[in-house]
Amino acid sequence: MGKLNVGLIVTVLAVVVGLCLVFLTAYHFAPDATRVKDVLWGMQAGVTALAVILGGIFAAYKWQAFRESEPHLTIVNSVSHRFIGDSYVHVAVMATLHNGSRVKMEFREAFFLLQQISPVSDEDAEALYAQYSQALEEEEYESIQWPTLDEVPRTWDKDVLIVEPGESHQETCEFIVSQGVQSVIIYTYFYNSRVPQVPQGWGATAIHDIDDRGQ
Repeated sequence: MGKLNVGLIVTVLAVVVGLCLVFLTAYHFAPDATRVKDVLWGMQAGVTALAVILGGIFAAYKWQAFRESEPHLTIVNSVSHRFIGDSYVHVAVMATLHNGSRVKMEFREAFFLLQQISPVSDEDAEALYAQYSQALEEEEYESIQWPTLDEVPRTWDKDVLIVEPGESHQETCEFIVSQGVQSVIIYTYFYNSRVPQVPQGWGATAIHDIDDRGQ
């Protein structure tokens, strides 16, 4: 950024000096007032066009620099399950965090939320959808509030969970649910603590069916 600012300043100064020299030369050798007026008008138009071009270049660079300095995280949830005895199912969630930005990201808090999609009675499904539709109209939230089976919070000390630019990190969470559960939705959310004044976070959702005894 510093190199570009210096380059822009040098370029602008060079152009300004050049325009001043052109102006002085034209003014000195111009035979009449009409020609001077034409020269001045042309120089004004040139300066205006130059200012617009330089302003556009600088604004584009500032926007790109802003984008590159902003954190960008991608979370992918991989879910698997195993049957335990005759009554329970072990559900494992692996959240892969990928830092696609040019700044490192530090996480101090996160949570894994496990909710049940089925089985749900028709009455409960209708009530959930009605609540969801009402919430959308009031712009309160944008997800169906399925029955919560479990929620696991995670915390880390300072400098423990840092994802460098271009790198990935995996976090695993495990749940035990009843074999009566057929489908679940898993939601993960990670907070970026490097921007404490403006809370930042990224989430990901995965739906998983528990319907194969052989898994």
